[in-house]
Amino acid sequence: MRTNNSKILLIDDNPKNLQVAMNILNKDGYDLIYAKEGIKGIELAQKNSFDLILLDILMPHMNGYDVCKKLKSDIKTKDIPIIFLTVKDDEKDIIKGFECGGVDYVTKPFYTTVLLKRVETHLSLFQTTKELKNLNENLEQQVKEQVQNIRLKDQLLFQQAKMASMGEMIANIAHQWRQPLNAISATTSVIKTKFAIDKFNFDTTQGVDQCKKYIDIKLSDIENYVLTLSSTIDNFRNFFKPQINLTLFTLENCIQQSLKLLMANFKNSGIKIITKIENVEILGIENEFAQVLINILNNAQDALLQNSELKKRVIFIDAHKNGDFAEIAIRDNAGGVDKDIIDKIFEPYFTTKHQTQGTGIGLYMSQEIIQKHMQGEISVKNISYQYEDEQYRGAKFIIKIPS
Repeated sequence: MRTNNSKILLIDDNPKNLQVAMNILNKDGYDLIYAKEGIKGIELAQKNSFDLILLDILMPHMNGYDVCKKLKSDIKTKDIPIIFLTVKDDEKDIIKGFECGGVDYVTKPFYTTVLLKRVETHLSLFQTTKELKNLNENLEQQVKEQVQNIRLKDQLLFQQAKMASMGEMIANIAHQWRQPLNAISATTSVIKTKFAIDKFNFDTTQGVDQCKKYIDIKLSDIENYVLTLSSTIDNFRNFFKPQINLTLFTLENCIQQSLKLLMANFKNSGIKIITKIENVEILGIENEFAQVLINILNNAQDALLQNSELKKRVIFIDAHKNGDFAEIAIRDNAGGVDKDIIDKIFEPYFTTKHQTQGTGIGLYMSQEIIQKHMQGEISVKNISYQYEDEQYRGAKFIIKIPS
């Protein structure tokens, strides 16, 4: 491979040798610069961009071996290939040249063809190396950009998942608030009705006492309803509280707190929750793990409601320690996941809820949280099982996380 306009540095203290080498190389159109001593050659190499250095070994002040070592220790010149020019053809001298960093040697007096072929070969190799290096740098840059794009995509997906979860939580809050708000409204209406029809005889002490007792009972009821509303707000706020550091939490508490946000909705949907939970401690991000549980439970609820033939709707939550892992299993009796899509449900944007505006990112982000944030595993399979003498079939999600 011909490398036109290649820049070559010749370092030799013998003017005759320099002249002979330059006459040979000039014929091939190389750009030649020379130095008559090692120190000057090093200075030229540091100030210019050479593609090859031809270096004499026997020179005063600084021999070729020392010059080579100096050039190879400098980041600016360490990659330039060096061919030694030498009258020494002893094996020890040749090996020493290679140990210093030389790539080849040419003996004096020069043979024109040999010198040209050696120069052409190493210029070709150097050019190929540079191209490979540039290609590698470009690939590294492309990989960095791709990784950055993936991270940005993951961040976007996470934000979308958080917003979707918030929408679901608001719906659950509305369900949980409806009953106590209705109760408060009913209680105040009863009180107003009582007074409107003058049920109490305020002219007697007994009548006043009855009224006070009645009001105390109803105010107590209202206070309890308000506490229920307040508790729901606290659960909602805690679920979306930013949390970065890993903390120790118990499976039992996390599962129960997650169920509090969903229980009113489950009751309204006629879904029975059956739990069997060991009190296992986990090191992780509790809010994110709660989000995983809620995503799976909401999917189970949707699947159960879509199956109109079910006489009973149940969700089982089992959690226990299994060796070095905590294992959480969530199963329903909705009939299972279609075998054509069960391998796809953890993919981003894959959803079966097009009619209900499903985002398809809940299970994807659940997998991301379990695998990347908690170093665990999450999987799903269809199972058949028996409960209270009835045969059920449904989906079973299994989560394994270090404990």
